[in-house]
Amino acid sequence: MPNSIDKPGAINKKEAKRIATRKLILETATHLFARLGYHKTTIQDIAYHIGMTTGAVFYHYSSKADILEDVVVQLNQSFDQYIQYLEKGHTDYKKMIKGMMEIFVDRFHYHPDTIIALASLAAEFSGIRGPVIVKIQAAYDKFVDAFEKALDLISKKQTNRAAAVCFIAGLQGVALQALVRDKEMDIDDLVNGFISMVTQNC
Repeated sequence: MPNSIDKPGAINKKEAKRIATRKLILETATHLFARLGYHKTTIQDIAYHIGMTTGAVFYHYSSKADILEDVVVQLNQSFDQYIQYLEKGHTDYKKMIKGMMEIFVDRFHYHPDTIIALASLAAEFSGIRGPVIVKIQAAYDKFVDAFEKALDLISKKQTNRAAAVCFIAGLQGVALQALVRDKEMDIDDLVNGFISMVTQNC
């Protein structure tokens, strides 16, 4: 007869459902923030896209600002795969860039909103300042710091930090153009053009 007592660390069905629902709310909010912006997205919009009531959304989050806070945390974590790759001690610049773009293409196919939402939120909050933009910049700096260190290992230059900032801006631009130019150019064409641009003088 199965033991009715949960194993240590086991998640019961109610908790698993709560976690899954919060994840769905964050994924939906990220998608809408990327497309509509934070201020034009309402709790009603989020609820409608999920097929929930606004009351059900408020059960999990007390406000839209609380949702935004968790969205930014997840967007910060979306850089982890890049950073782990950059910390491998690369010595070949072209090879490193190609590896970065492989990660980018994978993220574009499976998690495009995480690329676009950060750029959208950065643009929306840059003129407002406050704690949100500080957290967004911290997410960018996490990537920039890792990329700068990787570039320094290959060739230490005063322009490496600026290059790292421009690189992440370029990645987000490629993602946006892939959406704008759907059926005109696919993501692979744009990525090949980007790689050619950033490696042509190497």
